[in-house]
Amino acid sequence: MAKEATTPDETSNAAAEKVSANNEKTERREIKGGIPYTTSPGVFKKALEGIITAERPDKFNPNFMDTILSIRGGASRAVPPLLKKMQFLGADGTPTSLYSKFKTEGGRSQAAFEALRYAFGELFKRNEYIYRADESAVKDGLVEVTGLKRNDPIIRLMYATFDSIKSFIDSEPTRAVEERADEAAPSSQSISDHPGGKLKLGLSYQINIVLPETENIAVFNAIFRSLRDNLLR
Repeated sequence: MAKEATTPDETSNAAAEKVSANNEKTERREIKGGIPYTTSPGVFKKALEGIITAERPDKFNPNFMDTILSIRGGASRAVPPLLKKMQFLGADGTPTSLYSKFKTEGGRSQAAFEALRYAFGELFKRNEYIYRADESAVKDGLVEVTGLKRNDPIIRLMYATFDSIKSFIDSEPTRAVEERADEAAPSSQSISDHPGGKLKLGLSYQINIVLPETENIAVFNAIFRSLRDNLLR
């Protein structure tokens, strides 16, 4: 029996399905360290750019991505989980205050930094300035966290995802939360809590005056004049 010939279109479709299956298999890989990534970093960055100009939705769902952001197909499925990892979305898909901050001109850079720190926390634990590192240094960190080989395609995808977020950081971010935590201290401590250090002391006085039993106003004037001249200046 003769084998039925396949058309070019059928061959192309079969190849596309195979690529899609491989991508989905890649997405399902369990990677040590919980580092996020997408097999379509270009689509992910397009979503971030769309968020800036589009009206904030009540829920960030497939209809919003398809109709407003023009992001559809299999590649769009990775976008909401990444945004949740960045703290742009709540568990139910509701945009957060960080999402709104990212939409503003003045707050976008800081929001991107905070989102990057949420999503790639393991990298920041190893290098708090990883957002300023070059590609090689970031990939070194990814290899250290994940245990993957440097030439693993997943490392490339992780870096591309990292870089998509980092590209919106255009000024040196602040670390107000960290600084407040460092400065937090008990309101009062004993001298023994500060060995070898300087301790600023504040002293207060309570003076009890026993006035004599007299009707001579001159006596009272003399007492209070003495207090004023010797203690209250």
